[in-house]
Amino acid sequence: MKIVVTGGSGLAGAFIVQDLVQQGYDVLSVDRVKPTQPISAYRLVDMEDLGQVYGCAHGADAIVHFAAIPRPIHDADEVVFRTNVMTTFNVLEAAAQLGIARVVLASSVSVLGYPFNYHYFAPQAVPIDEDHALQPQDPYALSKVVGETMAQAFVRRSGMTAISLRLAWIHTPETFKQQLQPMWADPAAGASNLWAYVDARDAAQACRLALAVDGRGHEAFFIAAPNTFMKTPSLELVRQFYAEAKTPATWAGNPSLLSTAKAERVLGFKASYTWESYSEQVESTCSE
Repeated sequence: MKIVVTGGSGLAGAFIVQDLVQQGYDVLSVDRVKPTQPISAYRLVDMEDLGQVYGCAHGADAIVHFAAIPRPIHDADEVVFRTNVMTTFNVLEAAAQLGIARVVLASSVSVLGYPFNYHYFAPQAVPIDEDHALQPQDPYALSKVVGETMAQAFVRRSGMTAISLRLAWIHTPETFKQQLQPMWADPAAGASNLWAYVDARDAAQACRLALAVDGRGHEAFFIAAPNTFMKTPSLELVRQFYAEAKTPATWAGNPSLLSTAKAERVLGFKASYTWESYSEQVESTCSE
């Protein structure tokens, strides 16, 4: 199969390209910037230009779409929304017109409304599954909700299969140590992210599984590590920061606030990497 990976030079995209190449797929990586270490064919593409998207998608069997502005911090709100919505529309439009049967979209846990919400609100219940209400406030979260809605529309229009992966905060062992480990001493800093994360290699695994799974239509799946990035028990965190949320009668340890039960059941997804499984340097600090 020939797979086009958009955003192939990004943090997650590079791992997706690597995983698919290792599994024997014919991969074309497309991005605005050149890959740091090219391991597949690549093309420099402006995904907001539909003609360029047609050009790189021609002849593909599937598209994995990860090109996006990943957070509404360094760009104007309208730029974040327009870029993310139009790149997704262009991918779906090209797939529909070219007869590409499957698109895997990088959605986000942000469809719930976190972590860039302007006003506080608590989850209805934890762990959160795909039936939970979507309550976006910011342009990034809204762009992801619109992306899922567009996928549903294109499925109705063309009969393609579209899978939206609602990814938690994507990390590597290195970025975990730099960005998340300091939050062990400051749980409030991670509350807006629901203390959820996923290793980039597991994000790549989820994409590969989404490319291969049987099924038609559109489906959305939460993709996350099975635990939080905190050592503090999850029940304690929820009671302190989201007291209104309903919690299981028995909940021990630090399980994720996101349920991946649907992804496990339908895709066969099971995270292989948690922060406990990272390098000895990370593990050694856990006991300090």
